[in-house]
Amino acid sequence: MIEQDLGSGLPPDSLEERLRNALRSRADSVDLHALRPAIPPTSRPRLFRLPALHPVRRTALALLVVAAAVIGVLFVAVHEVRETPVRPANRPSVSPTPNATDAVPDPPGSGGIDASPLP
Repeated sequence: MIEQDLGSGLPPDSLEERLRNALRSRADSVDLHALRPAIPPTSRPRLFRLPALHPVRRTALALLVVAAAVIGVLFVAVHEVRETPVRPANRPSVSPTPNATDAVPDPPGSGGIDASPLP
């Protein structure tokens, strides 16, 4: 059976005819029993899905991750920078308290207290 092309009115070429026959035979081979029933989703789709691993490999991977975390924590704890407080450049000397005669008075008008009486 050769069908006419509805758009141009010309007979279909051999490639188009073979494609139509293949699609028609595929559509005829699908019946109600070949279709699976619609099943509602049971859970939310995951954003990040890992491939299924064998339980031994999954356990080994989990132990490897835990060991890496422990090594990282120990590395940070051991190599933590512990700076000692800065010591003074030289030791301060203990000197006796200055006498009143050794003290130099502030010049007048410098903001210090002037001991002269007011006129």
